[in-house]
Amino acid sequence: MCYNKDVANIRINQVSSQKQSLRQRQRFSQQQIRAMRMLKMSTADLREEIYKEVSENPALEIVRDNNNRSDLPRSTVTQQILENSEDNTETLQQHLMHQLNSINLSDDEYTLSQKLIYNLDENGCYGSLLSPETLIDKTRPLQTREMLQRCIERIQRMDPVGTCCRTPEESLLVQARISGHADDLSLFILDGHLDFLNPPEPLKILHKLNEYKDAWHKKAFAPEIPLDKITLNQAAVEEALRFILTLNPRPAQGYSVESGPEYEKPDVILTVTRQEGKLASDEVWHGLVSGDDKYHFQVKYASGILPELRLAPDYTFDKENLALAKDFIANLAYRENTFVLQCCYIVKNQLNFFLNGPGNLNVLTRRSLANMLGVSESTVSRISARNNSKYIQTEFGLFPISYFFTSGVASEDGKEKVSAEKIQKRMMELTEENPELSDLELTTRLNEEGIKIARRTVAKYRAKIGIKNSYYR
Repeated sequence: MCYNKDVANIRINQVSSQKQSLRQRQRFSQQQIRAMRMLKMSTADLREEIYKEVSENPALEIVRDNNNRSDLPRSTVTQQILENSEDNTETLQQHLMHQLNSINLSDDEYTLSQKLIYNLDENGCYGSLLSPETLIDKTRPLQTREMLQRCIERIQRMDPVGTCCRTPEESLLVQARISGHADDLSLFILDGHLDFLNPPEPLKILHKLNEYKDAWHKKAFAPEIPLDKITLNQAAVEEALRFILTLNPRPAQGYSVESGPEYEKPDVILTVTRQEGKLASDEVWHGLVSGDDKYHFQVKYASGILPELRLAPDYTFDKENLALAKDFIANLAYRENTFVLQCCYIVKNQLNFFLNGPGNLNVLTRRSLANMLGVSESTVSRISARNNSKYIQTEFGLFPISYFFTSGVASEDGKEKVSAEKIQKRMMELTEENPELSDLELTTRLNEEGIKIARRTVAKYRAKIGIKNSYYR
């Protein structure tokens, strides 16, 4: 009897352990399902999910919710430039569209220009919104990069002059060039050297210019720079400063902005910024990716637009609520880590783009990225599917994550592939050099450059980027 009682106890303990293990597996399974679902959510949906969870679970509380967009920092010079302004009841988009409607344009050029206008922020810039390249409708062959550039330059010349630039700093340079009155020193300062104007005191600016010039020519084999042809003295600096102060880094100031009904606000998930300084190796768990001898990159999760969450410090009443709260916070952390890690590997594989901008993508597929990360392809697809609204903010503008995945063709040695984007860019260069090149001749030229490509693929790419048949060129 004693033996049987011991056996019964062992069996009861085994059954209890099995039930507990099953419940634990079910909880983990539910947590994994929810974590996968969170990966696919937009930021807006996730905000709702967080508030819903907090309302239902007293073990969670929101620490803060900074869902406000901060304004751009103002330098002393910028502050002086902005002192005089007036408000307009007309929106920036209405003002620009009135001018656009008075111009005789093709349907493609008009539609593209309209998209550009409705893609401008309160500063009249697009740097915090969609990259202009993403506005090209690939189903319309005539909408090319060349047409896009024409549209941008046309809008930049509209009133107010200098909208449709990437940043307020670029707007100043565009305004100076369009004015036709800018001296060489003003153009040099505006072209990436605005920091010389802080503080806006001529003697200090002159000292910085001379220091920059001397430091430049201490480099081995340093080529001539525009500054070498400019007479540097106090009078020249004062004249340049007076001119620069007549410009407006926020030409849209005084106008309200509006979005067209078809232009949904993109969901910015990640930001990639270029940082000065060489990084010895990648530190992906800290969002750091090495670049070249001058730069590395910082990848950040756009957490500022989500509420900051924590376990309620005084809540100890219900262990199940606490467990659910911990699971929810863990799922949020998993989403953030997964996004940052994937973006780090995108930066690693698309380094040419992040250093040099559009037109420099390498071949990258979702499957290859999944293999690098050791995850399933579906995990990558949840973040980068073409039909979702997740975007990466770069110094070249805002791009959908799907933009960075591109196919290609094999190189001559078969060891690597050349992306479709690079081939299309090279085709545009070749046809600009010689408009009479036929598809066969283009194919031959590309093959000679080590790109194994068929004539039918050349014809397909040519139509896609809006290059006419050689007969019509």
